[in-house]
Amino acid sequence: MDRKRIKEINEITGLARTILSNKEDYVILDTETTGLGNNDVIIQLAVIDLNGNALMDTLIRPTKRKRMSSDASAIHGITMKMLQDSPSLRDVFPQFKNIVRNKTLLVYNAPYDARLFAQTANQDGFSFGDMKATCMMRAYSIFIGEWNPHYNDYKFQRLKSGDHSAIGDCRATLKVIKEMADCQPIPVPKEWWEFWKN
Repeated sequence: MDRKRIKEINEITGLARTILSNKEDYVILDTETTGLGNNDVIIQLAVIDLNGNALMDTLIRPTKRKRMSSDASAIHGITMKMLQDSPSLRDVFPQFKNIVRNKTLLVYNAPYDARLFAQTANQDGFSFGDMKATCMMRAYSIFIGEWNPHYNDYKFQRLKSGDHSAIGDCRATLKVIKEMADCQPIPVPKEWWEFWKN
């Protein structure tokens, strides 16, 4: 294993340990959605603390979208009928904002969730603002180190032990963070010229 790769692993391990050592500064977020497209919206939202306690776990009723991708429904098991009496994102946003205030969000695939938050808020007629989030899928992909030559980057890793519910995937993300934190730092071998340094 070369020095660059060792440094990458150590950096991710350090990030995970920092997160677990400062639990009060972070929350984990996950969503389920009507699909993956540019008009899809959030239909389930969960937030947990770093001890695994649920801070929010709710279905979300779309205000304009009336249909859901059959592929999405097959994955998470949620139907449009199940959402009829649920609050909209706009309804729960004040509670959500209070929960995440002054916290860094840890999200498995943060760019996707940020996009779906913006799309859902737009359909609900309000501005979501910026999402301050750390992408744990990116961190875990670097940690695993499986190279994808097509994208010239590390291959995205599927979320291990997730159950395709927002709350279950939050807790699966916490397990991934603990897995990375449990890795022992790897000594970085010296360059040849460093042996001559005092």
